[in-house]
Amino acid sequence: MRSLEIPLENDEQISIVSPSLSSKNFAAGTTRGRVIEFSLQFKAEDSDERRTVIPILNIGKTTQLDSAGRRLKLMRYGTGERTVMVGIAEGSNELLIAGREEDGEVVRMRIGLEDEPTALVINDFKSELMAGFEDGSLRVVPLSGEAGVSVQVAPRGTSVTALEYLIGEVTLIVGDAQGNISGWMNVRNRGLQKTRDFGRRNKAIIQVVPSWRNKCFVAADAGGGFGLYHSTSERLLSESSDSTSVITHLSFAPKADGLVLSDAAGIKTFHLINDHPEVSWGTLFSKIWYESYDKPEYTWQSSGGTDDFEPKLSMIPLIFGTIKATLYAMLFAIPMAVLGALYTSQFAHPRIRTIIKPTVEIMAALPSVVIGFIAGLWLAPLLRDVLVEFVLVLLLSPLIIILLVWLFNKLPTNITSPFRHGYEVVLMIPAVILAVGLCYLLGNWIETAVFNGDVPHWLYTAFDIRYDQRNSIVIGVAMAFATMPIIFTITEDSLSSVPVHLTSASLALGASRWQTAVKVVLPAASAGIFSAIMIGLGRAVGETMIVLMATGNTPIMDWSIFNGMRTLSANIAVEIPEAPQGGSLYRTLFLSGLILFIMTFFVNTVAELIRQRLRKKYASM
Repeated sequence: MRSLEIPLENDEQISIVSPSLSSKNFAAGTTRGRVIEFSLQFKAEDSDERRTVIPILNIGKTTQLDSAGRRLKLMRYGTGERTVMVGIAEGSNELLIAGREEDGEVVRMRIGLEDEPTALVINDFKSELMAGFEDGSLRVVPLSGEAGVSVQVAPRGTSVTALEYLIGEVTLIVGDAQGNISGWMNVRNRGLQKTRDFGRRNKAIIQVVPSWRNKCFVAADAGGGFGLYHSTSERLLSESSDSTSVITHLSFAPKADGLVLSDAAGIKTFHLINDHPEVSWGTLFSKIWYESYDKPEYTWQSSGGTDDFEPKLSMIPLIFGTIKATLYAMLFAIPMAVLGALYTSQFAHPRIRTIIKPTVEIMAALPSVVIGFIAGLWLAPLLRDVLVEFVLVLLLSPLIIILLVWLFNKLPTNITSPFRHGYEVVLMIPAVILAVGLCYLLGNWIETAVFNGDVPHWLYTAFDIRYDQRNSIVIGVAMAFATMPIIFTITEDSLSSVPVHLTSASLALGASRWQTAVKVVLPAASAGIFSAIMIGLGRAVGETMIVLMATGNTPIMDWSIFNGMRTLSANIAVEIPEAPQGGSLYRTLFLSGLILFIMTFFVNTVAELIRQRLRKKYASM
């Protein structure tokens, strides 16, 4: 055991010690009104196969905070943009403030208070002081000398007994004489707001000690007990109770893997196994009011640039993104695949069918990374330039093609008879080219006349809608290209497997080929068609590379077609290379995989049940 001493004058004693959470330095207030700054370092020495850790005490500058030399009963120490010491001397309600600039000059200030504070804390980043009082109020005192505001943070008439900021100095933990523990944050346009409630202990809270590493803190009560809490998950992780003695000092180990406390019986140490405090069912699937946010939200943000980062591991944005990507893919894929299969199996000439079906099946062999590459680097910027034309093609092309087919049927027989039955699809090629050309010319005119030649800018100025170049439209088209061949192939096989006697009977009774296809063939093949759609849906849910490359991978919850998303599968691919093995993020990614499996298993199970019912319903046909 090594003893370290802080140099004091004759008959002088240390009355209070305050740490600075931002710099991990300390300051000791004395019975003569002085503040002595100091820091601790640790040196390791190896000898005889044994490592010894030696503490080294570095004494800093000394400041006479109270010119009258009175005992400091409350004192806080901060080292933000400048070193600040705030204290209250014995028999005084006056705040004594000393700030040391970078050049060493000490600036002093005194602020008179109506009542005696019961707790103090400094916000280094905002250069303001928080003072708690016996009536349960908290006064925010800017160190610049401006007028402060008061907030009721405890039940009226209940003394505020402990104040402490967590690492990052955004969340303020408040403890009162009734044992209540709560978290408070400054919310934009609303001031200091209560955002956390950690419940109530049996005795008054006498001390709150934040962790140096994460958003954990320990609250000690007057009964000798203490509880370990985590701010984000709003949970009591562990607690201990010892009613025989009151805790006088309490501190976290530097790596937050232990606690050291002192009481009347001496010094006690506790080993903490607290690997994943930020993960709970609430943080994964409920709205959380994160630090610096205006309201509780579902958020995924797994890493940050500073040590005081608050992990945000909500699964909801990822599940939402998976559903959104799948929905838009199915909106494009299902109509084209099912209608294409219906035409190929029921209307196209057999020679045409032998060309179309193998071609579509070859599309299924294209690697998804190639589709994603093309969608991200070619389709996304192209679609931004021809957005109006693309929308017109989707809306007007079917109408134009139907109109041309109607006009073709109105032509005299001597003109239409040379075209063999089943080869009409050849005529669709010039019809499609004509329709796309008309939509392009019309869209170009609309974009210039209505949107001033810049649709994304118009969307933002008119409706405050941001156009993300890699958005849901790109994902819908790209994933439809990947899933459509699967749906088309299985649907076409199902439609072709409908017994010939059913179609022959329908045609013999006077039904047209179209009526036969819609009224007879589609219902008879409904089980197979539904299976094809569900298999395509499963393919879209589990797609990784297309979503990874063709969208911005932004985990936002917005149905807008102009924004991107982040899916469960893409999130695993993005995060797993950087996730520390065994860490909270690493385990959360495995949970993402499990959720993805559950989603696909549920969809496939429901699909199989519906398919069996459809098969039984139309088995008699």
